[in-house]
Amino acid sequence: MKRMSLYCLCILFLCSCSQFNEPLLNGEMIKLTIECIDGEIIEIDNEKTIKKVIREINKSKREGSQEMEFDDFDHLSTLENNEGETKSFNLFSNGKVTMAGYYIHSNIDNFCEE
Repeated sequence: MKRMSLYCLCILFLCSCSQFNEPLLNGEMIKLTIECIDGEIIEIDNEKTIKKVIREINKSKREGSQEMEFDDFDHLSTLENNEGETKSFNLFSNGKVTMAGYYIHSNIDNFCEE
């Protein structure tokens, strides 16, 4: 009985330590627009690339960005669905993202490379 209780406590502890993130992006996105620092605007409608970006944002580790200070944001990015609704986020050159109050430790390609 004691052993069973110990196992249950261990399982509860491990489950509470696991990181489960609610997806920040839902639905079918059809277009990714990135406004680079130099003013260049890149529009991506490749479904595979867009799904990869969404997967990176939804699955990567996050932390609250409220107490962080950012000198400059690199690239303003927008995902758009087929109904015209958009979700904007800041994409840094190192592949990290800020979105909806989170700093996301993603690994997104730098589409604005020179």
